[in-house]
Amino acid sequence: MTGGMTRPLSRRARVLLPLSVLLVVLASWEAAVQATRTQGLVPHPGGVLWSGAQLTANGVIFQAMSGSLARVLIGFLFGACVGIPLGLAVGAFGTLDRALRPVLDALRSIAPIAWIPMAILWLGVRGNAALFVVAYGAVFPFIVNSSQAVRQVDRRLLSAARALGAGRWVMLRSVLLPSALPMIFTGARIALAFAWASIIAAELAVGIKVAGHGRSVAGIGQLMVETLYVKRDVDALVFYMLVVGLVSFAIDAGLRRVQERLLPWKSH
Repeated sequence: MTGGMTRPLSRRARVLLPLSVLLVVLASWEAAVQATRTQGLVPHPGGVLWSGAQLTANGVIFQAMSGSLARVLIGFLFGACVGIPLGLAVGAFGTLDRALRPVLDALRSIAPIAWIPMAILWLGVRGNAALFVVAYGAVFPFIVNSSQAVRQVDRRLLSAARALGAGRWVMLRSVLLPSALPMIFTGARIALAFAWASIIAAELAVGIKVAGHGRSVAGIGQLMVETLYVKRDVDALVFYMLVVGLVSFAIDAGLRRVQERLLPWKSH
């Protein structure tokens, strides 16, 4: 230590230090489970790795994940198709904002997972209920961010466009949308996070009913329920949890990369 400050770590040390800590934690975890002989009750790294290898080899995880991702994509696109135009309209027209704001705020305050019982009652357990919950969770971030994006557009740009004789369509296409896109993309990232969290919660809830009727699984959440209540495999359950986290990270990173490509002036 020099002058009260530590020396900066090298690039190699910045990589090896957290990796070493992680390996020590995993090794201690494995040793503790082996010493107490609680395999099958407490998950352990070796068991998670073995379960992951089996589930990857037989393709079960890919089948379940494809079903979940398909619902997330459909719900996300529905949220974008409804939320972006509605948000832009609400942000642009004060009268429409005053008319719809109480309804939108009331609906937005209801968590998507609170709709799961009604969705199951109305749409059944074969995927449509989960899809409804995902779409509901995705639409409001688009509405909120799109409306705020329009309100924050520099009014000097609008005045300049009007002075040059731009009509409403030109104003929308050349001024409003380009200025609003960064915040709309932020809304898209939030919507995608909501959609992914909603699909897991919905499939977990739907999966309990599916497992109770002996039906086949259709998504990662339902597969987790079957693993817990039917197979009692805690190692596989932890593997599914890790996959859910990795997929969530990959989706956000992918959308962030798209944003950087389409809006290079807004990337940091």
